[in-house]
Order: sequence, then C-alpha cells, then structure tokens
Amino acid sequence: MTRYFQQPGQDAAWWYSKDWSTQYVSTDWMDYKQAEHQKGLAPHITKLWRSRDGGKNWTQLDWPENRNIGQLLFLDPDRGYAVGWGPHVWRTADGGRTWKAIEVPLLATDHEAPRKTFDAVDLGPDGVLRVAYYLPQMEDTPAESIVDQLKWDSDAFETDVKLPAQVVVSLQSEPVPPDYGYSVFSLSRLGPPRDWNDLGDNGRRSGALSTWGNRANQTVKQLHTFEVRLTLDGLSVGKRGVLLVYATDASGDGAPRDITLASKDYGKSWNETDDGITQGVYFDAATNTQYGLYAYTLKKRIW
Repeated sequence: MTRYFQQPGQDAAWWYSKDWSTQYVSTDWMDYKQAEHQKGLAPHITKLWRSRDGGKNWTQLDWPENRNIGQLLFLDPDRGYAVGWGPHVWRTADGGRTWKAIEVPLLATDHEAPRKTFDAVDLGPDGVLRVAYYLPQMEDTPAESIVDQLKWDSDAFETDVKLPAQVVVSLQSEPVPPDYGYSVFSLSRLGPPRDWNDLGDNGRRSGALSTWGNRANQTVKQLHTFEVRLTLDGLSVGKRGVLLVYATDASGDGAPRDITLASKDYGKSWNETDDGITQGVYFDAATNTQYGLYAYTLKKRIW
C-alpha cells in the first residue's frame, strides 16, 4: 500500500473519475473545544484538493475554509457540485477553479439551523442533481418529503416528486449512459422523523423503497416495505437490477447487527445477509462489487 495524500480532519468527502486519473478530496477539521457559547457551534476548517495524475500529486484549490463540504458529485473531471451545510450547493465547470452558488429551495432551509443538510442528494447520469428534504404537516398540506431537481443548464430547482408521510434516507439513480432513460430510487422511513424530546419514541419505523423515471410526469411506485425491526441506513444501485439496502437490526439481545438486503430483480425479491459488525461499506456500481471492512479485514462479494 502506498499513501499519497494525508490531511488532518474528522470528516471528508471524495470523488474519482472512472479511470481514476482525476480525484477530488475535501477535508473538514472541527475544533470542538472552541464552540460558540450562544449557538454551540464549533468552528471548522474545510479544505479542497484535486489530483490529475491518479493521486500521486495534489493541488489545493481555492476554497473558503468556512464552507463545509458534505458531498462531492461530478459528471466528469471538470463539471460537478459541492453540497454542504445550510444546505448550500455550488457548481463548477472548470475543474474546481471557480464555483457558482446555486440558490436552494427555501423550504429546505431553517434560519435557526445554519448547519442543516439535505436528507439525501444524488447526481443522475444526465447531470440532473436531486435533493430531498422533509416538510412537517401544516394547516393546508400533509407531512411529506420533497425531491427537487436541478438540471445542469439551469440555475433554479424545480419539484421532481413528492413522497407523502416519509423521510428520505437515500437517493440513488440507475447507472446508465447519459442519453438513456433511467430510474431513480428512494429509500425512506415511513412516518415522521424521530422526536428526541419524546421518551416514548424509539425511532423505529418501517422502511420503504420507491422508484420513478427521469422523464417528465413520472409516477412514483413503492417497490417494497421493510420490517420495522430494521433501521434503514443506505442504498446502492447497480447494473442489471441489483439493489442493495443497508440496515441495522437492534431488535435482539447483544450488539446491533449490520444487515445487507439484496435484490437482483429490481426489487421484486430480496435476500437478507447478516454481516455482523462492519466499519464501512463501498459499492462499485460498474461491476456490482460490494466491499466491506470487518475489523482489520477487507472483504468483497460480487452480486
């Protein structure tokens, strides 16, 4: 193993091109000992780096240190998005040399929560950025999650779909060539978000997997409902109908168990695998290969 990059931080985001020649890494270091007394927000420093030679040499890009980056999503080595607290969205078309701030949906923000994030973000193969956020019940509207979309050549978000009475956990689009039609998948927890002030609310919710197409006026179809014992954590979408749902089962005695639920037929049937305790999972959609870190061992399986 050879290490080419190292930067102190408690958090990071990254993106790599298909040939691994171009890589972006953002690092975030937070000083928890210097929290603001009034708001309780600890100061943080964000840095952004890029490599053009497969990670051997790195250039630090001009990025304001007070702008958090939670996700980096790119179409190609030059065109992409950075998404961070606020929530905020920035777009670049010149390899990260300059960035343009995109106005996010007003209902996705909260002036009392300056470090709010989207519930889920996804960049489709056609360059459409999708963001999900939850809206509680109001006088004239029921509780629902909104999925808005931003086309690459547009500077304004517009509504894609609405998901009633659920909180989105993950958004993933089908990996296909840019000119193809594709499906968008949403993993959600049914019901309202957990009320941490309610001691009787243990946070357990049934989960659901839904899908719709990228064409106009698509209808949302709920593919599967998951047992309430499973806390849904994430979703991976591969080729040829492979769907992986990552969950935690804390219903039994002992430590919670990490579960992988897999479908090879676009969600019609599912198999459950008890993975024990994992430290991290990565999925390569191009080869339908899942990598998991177990203690000091890296394992893989091909679906």
